[in-house]
Amino acid sequence: MTSSEEERTGESFHEPTSGYLDGRRRPLLKALGAGIALPLGSGVATARSGNGTDSGGTVDTGPNAGQIDPLYGFATPDADALSDDLSPDHSVELHSDMPDDPENPDRPPFFHFEPSGIHVDAGDVVQFVGESPDHTITAYHPAQGFQQRVPDGVPPFSSPVLSVGSVWLYEFTEPGVYDVYCGPHHVLGMSMRLVAGDLTADDVPDYEDAFEGSDDPPLLAPFSPGFLEHELNAISETNEDCEWPWLTPQEVLDAPALDPTRIREQGSVSFADVLSEIDRFAETGAEHD
Repeated sequence: MTSSEEERTGESFHEPTSGYLDGRRRPLLKALGAGIALPLGSGVATARSGNGTDSGGTVDTGPNAGQIDPLYGFATPDADALSDDLSPDHSVELHSDMPDDPENPDRPPFFHFEPSGIHVDAGDVVQFVGESPDHTITAYHPAQGFQQRVPDGVPPFSSPVLSVGSVWLYEFTEPGVYDVYCGPHHVLGMSMRLVAGDLTADDVPDYEDAFEGSDDPPLLAPFSPGFLEHELNAISETNEDCEWPWLTPQEVLDAPALDPTRIREQGSVSFADVLSEIDRFAETGAEHD
C-alpha cells in the first residue's frame, strides 16, 4: 500500500505558507511583547505513528521499526535503547543556557545546538540529544514556510518535540549544506548548520550567504534583528525604540564561524565560537565559553 507521503508530489513540498505566517505573525509578536516567548512559524512536522513502543522503550516514528525515515527520522526516549544497526556517527546536543552570572544579569538566555556547525560524510547518521526540554530539529524548507536551505530533493524533515534525555536520529544522505532550526526556539536564534560530504568553495549553495529577505526594508527580513525590532516597536507606543534582546537565526547562520568550508576543515564549530563573532554578544560569548 502506498503511504500518504509517497503519494505527495515533489511540488507539494515546495508550496510556501507565507500567507498563513503573515496572518499569524502579529498576534504572536504581541505575545512576545508581553514577555511570552512563543514559536514563530515553527512549521514542526508531527511524527507519524508507527508500531508503538517496543520492550526497550524505543518509539518508532518511521514506517518500519528500526529504520530512519527520510521525513521523520527516528526517535527514542532513551539512547541506550538504540539497536546496534542504529548506532550514530556523530552527536549534537540541544541546550537551554540560562543566565547565571550575577555581573551580567540582563544577559538573555541562549537556546542552541552544540556544536552549532558540524561536518559529516554523506550517509552519516547524526544523533540529536535533548539536554533540555522542548526542542526540535527542523529543516529550513518551503514546506515549512521558509526559504529552502537544504540540498535539492531533501524532504522537509523534522523531529518530534524532544524531552530531556530523548534522542532523534537522522541520516544525511545527500551531500551539501543543511541549515536546521528548533521550532519552539527559532525566534530566539536556535539554528545550526551541517555540511555533508567533501564540499568545495565552488559547491557552496547561494542560500549560504543570502538569508531569506535579509535586505531592507526590515519587513522583508524575517527573523533578522531589524525585522523583529520593527515588529516589537509596531505593537504599542510603549515599545518605541525597543531593541531585540535575543539572538536571531540570521545572526547565527551568518556568523563567519559557520562558513561551510570552515566547518568542513574544522570538523565541528562550537556555539561559543559562533557567539564570539556576533558583535553584540562577543563579550558574552567569551564568558559562555
